[in-house]
Amino acid sequence: MSSRSDLSDTIRLTGLTATGHHGVFDFEKREGQPFRIDAELTLDFRAAGRSDELQDTVSYVEIAELIEAAITGEPFDLIEALADHLARQILRSDERLLAAEITVHKPQAPLAQSFQDVSVTARRTRSDLDSPAGGAEVRAILALGSNLGDSAATLASAVTSLRSRAGLRVLAASPLARTRPVGGPQDQPDFLNQVIEIATTKSPQELLALTQQVEAEHHRARGAQNGEIRWGPRTLDIDIITYASARVSTPSLQIPHPRAAHRGFVLVPWMWMDPQATLDGASVAELAAQAADAATVELAEEHTNAVVRP
Repeated sequence: MSSRSDLSDTIRLTGLTATGHHGVFDFEKREGQPFRIDAELTLDFRAAGRSDELQDTVSYVEIAELIEAAITGEPFDLIEALADHLARQILRSDERLLAAEITVHKPQAPLAQSFQDVSVTARRTRSDLDSPAGGAEVRAILALGSNLGDSAATLASAVTSLRSRAGLRVLAASPLARTRPVGGPQDQPDFLNQVIEIATTKSPQELLALTQQVEAEHHRARGAQNGEIRWGPRTLDIDIITYASARVSTPSLQIPHPRAAHRGFVLVPWMWMDPQATLDGASVAELAAQAADAATVELAEEHTNAVVRP
């Protein structure tokens, strides 16, 4: 009978390509260039082989999204660092993965010589996740909202739940804002909204999964099949607004949030929390002044002193 260390079951993704801004030189970070990733993932998929059920294996769709987010996300000077970061993030994404081998190709590396490719390969196992060289923290902005039940208590509970998660620290929180519904049915209660700043070692997709877990804990049922109305009433909504300087565009996640720059109910409490904040290079305070709904955003009586940065 095979032990876990003897397993050789493998999932391979080859040639996943996206534009990133990794490199030592300023022009590399400014202009960007294509990067290609090959991933070899070691796991035991005997259960999936018997059941023919997706739930019994690792979704290569989710792995592909994670890889794309890493390429297009926070820039690294070295592709060695990108390979190490990505291997660790993939291993963290699913405990069934035993090892991840990541090759980063940089076919337009700034070399004077004629060449076809420059690449590095990092192989990491689960034991490497305990190493102090684990994934570096990045800062992200989350926007929370609620208009069903005791919304103030729900938002406080959600922030407490986020604080308790491994790989995430809450750095700052805005006061609560009372806002009118925007974009959906108008015959619904006002919202309470809050913006928080976090530091996390989680990838964008891992962070999305975590925020959706917290929503579910607070009885959020996503999707029309569960009776949810778009921009309608909800017990809890958590949106990822920014993730460092990353740009992510997948079917399940877009960063920066595509509508945040026009939402007073996000911009105003964010400005209260951090008057110097920027969104995609623009001043959040200036964006707030231009938002159509900004005039309706008021400091909530429930927690007028609920700031702020420890």
